[in-house]
Amino acid sequence: MQVHFIDSHDVTAFGDWFAVLRATDEERWPDMAGWDYDTAKAMADLEGAMSFLCLAATDPSGATVGIGALQVPNWENRHQVMLDVRVLPGHRRQHIGSAIVEEVERWALAAGRSVIHGESQIPVTALASDGSAPFAEHLGFIPVQAANRRHLALPIDPAAIAPLREEVAAATVGYRCRAFTTPWPKQYMEDQFELQRRMSTDAPSGDPQNEEQVWNAERVQEVDDLMVAQGIVKMAAVAEHLASGRLVAFTELAIPVSRQTEAWQWATLVLGEHRGHRLGLAVKLANLDYLSATFPTVRYIVTGNAAENAPMIAVNEMLGFKVAANEMLWEKHVAPTQ
Repeated sequence: MQVHFIDSHDVTAFGDWFAVLRATDEERWPDMAGWDYDTAKAMADLEGAMSFLCLAATDPSGATVGIGALQVPNWENRHQVMLDVRVLPGHRRQHIGSAIVEEVERWALAAGRSVIHGESQIPVTALASDGSAPFAEHLGFIPVQAANRRHLALPIDPAAIAPLREEVAAATVGYRCRAFTTPWPKQYMEDQFELQRRMSTDAPSGDPQNEEQVWNAERVQEVDDLMVAQGIVKMAAVAEHLASGRLVAFTELAIPVSRQTEAWQWATLVLGEHRGHRLGLAVKLANLDYLSATFPTVRYIVTGNAAENAPMIAVNEMLGFKVAANEMLWEKHVAPTQ
């Protein structure tokens, strides 16, 4: 068995890599569409503020039986990488996952990276049989942040959220919400930079060394270009503070054009100085309304929250999100041997 990095432009190698990703997605979430080829390929080809590297573990016949997906920050947080390890069911407990991690450790040391993060995600139906925690601990990873994946079934009963709309209307006097399909309108560009910058350190990361991200026109263009290449439509809802004319809250939903039954909740932020006015709930309701009008075929939204992020969990539970999986962020420090 060999572990090696592959070139995402090698059609055969990447196809074999994606087949493992797809098979393990279907194993975990058999009733959901998950990643498609174009979405993964565009991410793998990415080079900019973030790079995405692919590893393949191949058996003696040359078949790909395990993969690694490595997200590499290039502008900031150059101390760390994020690793996702997948092994086909019939090939587990053969040290394939361990070999992938070992290869990433060698790469990290050579690249000057000192921290490897990995995330485990266990559907609530599989909690009793999952082996991700023993696997991570055996390799020297420690748990640093608990989280949950939540699903919201659509459409929502209008009567169920009518009280929320009344609460928002009473609490958001002095603010105005607007939803749109990205790219963001040009007049919001500077506010977009500020909101995304604040988001990079406001959301719990589980990494005490986490650095604030640089957001500028180049980074925004990279993200917008990636969305187009992936076949993803992103819609955002923002809250404007009328007295200052500045945007002070936002939320995002991503919808894959090829599978318009699902949406993915991405960033949501309310600037600290404007909290206490139900703006998080307000922008989420605005985006839900926009989603139902634009993509009425969407039947569920997926989101994730760190366990410590009580305010956002409260908002999501008010809207009807239900826990679908337990998640854990794992961390391993690597250093040259003496």
